[in-house]
Amino acid sequence: MIPQPLALEKFQKRISWGEINKSHLIEHLKLCAKEDLASKGDLTTKLCKIKGNGIAELVTREEMIICGLPLLQIIFQAFKVNSIKIENFTIDGERIPSGTIITRLTGKQADILLIERTILNFIQRLSGVATTTNLYASILQKENVGLLDTRKTTPGLRELEKYATACGGGFNHRMGLFDRILIKDNHLAALGIQSINDLSDFLSKIKNSKQEKILQIEIDSIEFAEIAIKAGVDSILLDNFKPNEVKEAVKINQNRVVIEASGGITYKKLNAYAQAHPHFISTGTPIHGSRWLDIGLEGK
Repeated sequence: MIPQPLALEKFQKRISWGEINKSHLIEHLKLCAKEDLASKGDLTTKLCKIKGNGIAELVTREEMIICGLPLLQIIFQAFKVNSIKIENFTIDGERIPSGTIITRLTGKQADILLIERTILNFIQRLSGVATTTNLYASILQKENVGLLDTRKTTPGLRELEKYATACGGGFNHRMGLFDRILIKDNHLAALGIQSINDLSDFLSKIKNSKQEKILQIEIDSIEFAEIAIKAGVDSILLDNFKPNEVKEAVKINQNRVVIEASGGITYKKLNAYAQAHPHFISTGTPIHGSRWLDIGLEGK
């Protein structure tokens, strides 16, 4: 068996719901409540004098990977709703067909109407990300290539969108600027590093600084691959390489470090890049290019 790069397992990470910062979510959802209600509340429901208890069900109107169900309780908390009981019939990450009842809500009808749109907004959005991620990941898995997400996320919603990526079968790249070292071309330009020798010396100094985080460098030319590998990086990000160039880099690497290909890799190009066999392909498209899926909230 060919040895795998030491850092490979560190790239195969998926954020779980338990790892998400719930206090951050509460603060964000309080903004959602303020946006929807201001200080006036639900004027339509008040004017209609809707009272009493009711039942409503979240129902899919197309096939999807469901995502975001644990968020409901936090939405209730942020909107100060305490009358609603939840009965879930599926779990995050499960593929479900059109016409499936996801969740049943039982409680005050006024409260259900109050949080209806916010619930749908989040579940439709996150399920869209999870479903598109799964589409991409399924193609790459045939070639034993992993799918990585990026930091191209909606400001303030990164954890949720990366969680949706995980539910769809993708892996999570760095969460922010704090948890991995990723040296990009702008860093090198800012330092005036242009030659192979300068790059080698610089990487060796970074590696010897005893940082415990993953050390990854972005390269835009095949000539820098061997230099980076010998300097002791954990991973090389191949920026805007063509599939044949990725294949050449993989051959040079001989599985010594993690190889990630990124930049302009569209859905139509996935197969070609997967067949070049980098360890990972990263793209932000499943997050910023996915559509909201069709889910309805139907009263009973």
